[in-house]
Amino acid sequence: MYSEENTAVGEDLKDMQKLTIFYDGKVSVCDVTELQARTIIKLASEEIEEKWRRTPGLTTSLESPSPLILPPMYSPSGLSMKRSLQRFLQKRKNRMQATSPYH
Repeated sequence: MYSEENTAVGEDLKDMQKLTIFYDGKVSVCDVTELQARTIIKLASEEIEEKWRRTPGLTTSLESPSPLILPPMYSPSGLSMKRSLQRFLQKRKNRMQATSPYH
């Protein structure tokens, strides 16, 4: 017999999605529920806000209604990351087309 608790846990497992996290130069992929994903995003945004508060001379308002909006990155590494992502996506597309049964 299944209890209500087991049913709720089973429903949560069905609703899990893959989440990819890039942090501190590392990539992590894990299965999370929507609630877990929202909690992770909230904690990350709070950490970013705390770092901004400690940064002297920052003119951006931290009390904005949407704390997840980050300033654009204009660093050279941002451009190379974009190019790297484009190459990765193109290679993945080519691999998918090569393994397609209709190819």
